[in-house]
Amino acid sequence: MSDEHDRDGNVFFAVPDFWKSSKWLHQDEDSQLAEPTKSSTSFFTLDLNDRERPSIFHVPPIECNNFFVLPDTGHADNDDDTPLPTASLECDDKPHLEGQDEVDRTDIDGDFWLYPGKPAPSAPEYRTWEAFTGSAAEQDKPVFVTEAGPGAFDALISLHGDPLRLGSADYTPVDPGPYLDALLFLALGRESVFFSWHGHSRSFEPTLPKARLPGYSGRVLQGVQDRCLRCGNAIRNLKTFADHAYSTDPTPCRVALASALDKALLVVQSHVAHLDQNPRSIIQLESVIYRVSELAVYLETLITKIRREHLDEDVLSLIFEQAQSAEYGHDYIRHTMRELLQRVTRPWLDFLEEWIGTQLELGIPLSKHHVGKRKGFIKVESEVYVDDLGLEVENLDFHLDTSRMPPFMPDDVVQAIFETGRNLRFIRSSHPEHFLAHPYSETIKTPTVRWQFDWDSIYQFERDVRSYEQTLLDAIQAHGVGGSSHNEASMQAQETSRYELCLFGRDEEELERRLLQSMATLSQPNHAVPSDDDLVQAVRRCLSADEPHEINIRSDFSSPHWSLLPVLSLGPIVFTQTRIIGRESLKLLFNAHDLRGHLRLQRDYFLCRNGMFCSRLSHALFDPDLETAERTAGVARQGGVMGLRLSGRDTWPPASSELRLALMGVLTETYEDPAKQRQTGEHGRKPGDTKEVPSDLSFTVRDLSSEEIDKCIDPDGLEALDFLRLAYKPPSALASIITPMVLAQYDRVFWLLLRVLRMLYTVNQLFRDVTARESRWRDPDNASVRFCLEARHFVSSLSSYFLDVGIEMPWRDFERKLDTVEGELLDCREGAVPNSDLSPDRLRELHVSVLERIMSALILRKRHQPVLKLLDDIFRVILCFAKLSRLHAEGLNVGRDQEKPAELYKVFRRNVEVFLTVCRGMAEKTSNRGHRSEGSKTKAWDERGLGVQEDSPIAQLLVKLDMLDYYSSK
Repeated sequence: MSDEHDRDGNVFFAVPDFWKSSKWLHQDEDSQLAEPTKSSTSFFTLDLNDRERPSIFHVPPIECNNFFVLPDTGHADNDDDTPLPTASLECDDKPHLEGQDEVDRTDIDGDFWLYPGKPAPSAPEYRTWEAFTGSAAEQDKPVFVTEAGPGAFDALISLHGDPLRLGSADYTPVDPGPYLDALLFLALGRESVFFSWHGHSRSFEPTLPKARLPGYSGRVLQGVQDRCLRCGNAIRNLKTFADHAYSTDPTPCRVALASALDKALLVVQSHVAHLDQNPRSIIQLESVIYRVSELAVYLETLITKIRREHLDEDVLSLIFEQAQSAEYGHDYIRHTMRELLQRVTRPWLDFLEEWIGTQLELGIPLSKHHVGKRKGFIKVESEVYVDDLGLEVENLDFHLDTSRMPPFMPDDVVQAIFETGRNLRFIRSSHPEHFLAHPYSETIKTPTVRWQFDWDSIYQFERDVRSYEQTLLDAIQAHGVGGSSHNEASMQAQETSRYELCLFGRDEEELERRLLQSMATLSQPNHAVPSDDDLVQAVRRCLSADEPHEINIRSDFSSPHWSLLPVLSLGPIVFTQTRIIGRESLKLLFNAHDLRGHLRLQRDYFLCRNGMFCSRLSHALFDPDLETAERTAGVARQGGVMGLRLSGRDTWPPASSELRLALMGVLTETYEDPAKQRQTGEHGRKPGDTKEVPSDLSFTVRDLSSEEIDKCIDPDGLEALDFLRLAYKPPSALASIITPMVLAQYDRVFWLLLRVLRMLYTVNQLFRDVTARESRWRDPDNASVRFCLEARHFVSSLSSYFLDVGIEMPWRDFERKLDTVEGELLDCREGAVPNSDLSPDRLRELHVSVLERIMSALILRKRHQPVLKLLDDIFRVILCFAKLSRLHAEGLNVGRDQEKPAELYKVFRRNVEVFLTVCRGMAEKTSNRGHRSEGSKTKAWDERGLGVQEDSPIAQLLVKLDMLDYYSSK
């Protein structure tokens, strides 16, 4: 470094060494540059603050006349290597300074006007470290108050009169650092010196009511403070709700919700700690807590709707509705609520999977023996049914509690869930060796039931369900062919996995390997927030979104409507289980439990389709020629066939011993085993074969009231046999098909048919009493003969209608449907998908429909009670005339209080005319209803595939009773 000194020895110009060789600085041999001395000032300590010095170059004044004459620029186009000409300044009094020739020439060479084609050389600048860090130039005075700094703004705010009208004069300025940290703690629900939690108001309250930061007005800070306060209150309420859910209301869904909220709050704290613990400004603080506040406030609105008395299904319904409303809001809130719905509904979905059989049932399995026990939406209790006639029937079974089912579930899915679980319990209790009776979820990959929110996941779930269905059908087929090999393998696999932790019998290498593996597992760091959790990822995406104020309203069709989500998410696996388990249950009912035989038993005895039974029962009850079963003092029984002899005795009702003697053998002698009947062919049973009636079918006494018992005392009354009934107890396996309500309907039909059997025997006996030669009734009048003939026609036509039309036609259609169902079960080959209509519940509904159709044809419904009362009046008139004719036939004197045959015939004819008129009106009403629905036909059970077209059965009764309008023409 070379320096220039003035005459006094002071350094005024510092020249770097590399400038010495520059073409801008030419040094002649005669010119000398002063060398720096040891006492001279250093370059970095040079003081150049003297502003009076015009330039660091000392240029003497030049006075000449031609100073402003433009120089010759003829050599301006020379190359850089050609030496540039120097302009000569002709000055007479030019001063000459020693050592300044080169300086003067250099100063002249730098003139722009000498060489306009070349850039002007810049003068060397003085550079220091102070100038690098801060400008040494003098700052201008601020024009606006905001440019003057926070001090000027605070002074202006504090002026009397509030010229800025900000209303912040009474606010106390606080230190920005601690106050911003307190606001951040407040947003996370924590207390500080500036904010404290008050339990009575359940809210944070500031210790300084009016505080502000320097340079900010109170209103600006108040907005940020209110957001932090709202966020802190929301987070504190979420924590309180989670703590109370564990301690006071530990229901599965509440606990799942509390766990999800705890994890979400943990992610929030981790996110805030990862971003910044010490915010530098209000804008940075607001950017940190904005998403936290949005998420916390939204979750708080959810928990505020949950009450203490709400059950799990109410909580699920509220979360489902909240998640549905989030679909039309922010994108980040939508994903968070979806994962929250997945987490909270997991306990309910787990029980659903246990009930339908896709997951192993934990705890004590639910069975019918646990009366009064409830698990989820299933309860085991004795439910009382009341038919349309007021008869109460009690039934112990699994029952669906619809009040415990979330309202967003469709009715068909709910019924399928209940039916599937009940049929599966039937298989497990009645057939423990069946493949479905064992937990097969460990050997067959079962699709997990969860919410599917987009079409791609829905399609993938359906493909998984189809693959699972085919695999399960193959396994059932293999189990049916190969026995229990599959179950044994499954049990061995379970035992192997059950004793996996057992260390006894292991070799040294195995023990060492397990010990090292355990140590390696325990040495892993415990992550407070697992990264692979779906809820954690959703909350993190919510907190780290780039555009906080944008609402993403989806316009595509990537997701179905939320009303379809329960069907699309749960329907495939539920309906698949319903088809498979229903089909296997029906196969067991038909093959192992002889369902057709039990139904045939109901038809033969309760519906009186067994002719042998009807004949034996009629003789045992009414035949006066049989030996009486009544015990008489001093008279020994002859040992013949005994009967009750209803029309030939004075004491009634009979004793229980008489009933046993008279009806003994009626059921066993008339019962034909279908299996033995197929083996013996048309010859029937062989002599000496013993038969047993299934299901303890027997005669018993009906429970009657005191008024009904009084009516049964009269042997000539219509209610004389109302105490007699058939008792039948179906096997427990058939309880789902032959329910107590069905048995009550069968008993009602048998009660009416027993009266018809009595009337048939009565009119046949009446015809013999009036027209037989051995009768002592001499010269019966025309009214008696007409009464005898018309009564026989009426009763025989009515019984023919009841048995042939009212019972046989519906039952024949029922039998055809059973043949179709059984044929589909037998013809179902390997790999075939079962029909969804094949299930015990569909069969039970079909059975109930058949009985309802029979009861309608037999005028036994509640709306038919007036018509049935007219029929009872006709029967009573016939029984009264039968008693009168029996007395005439026996030659006994008829009392004066007895009605005359002509009067009885008149009453009978009037009652028959009224009965036919009412029946004709019923037939016309049914026909009109049929025209309105499907023209002139009424299609019955079309949804079950029967395809039966029926006319009004009452119209056929009218044809049988009065085909030629005999009664109506009169």
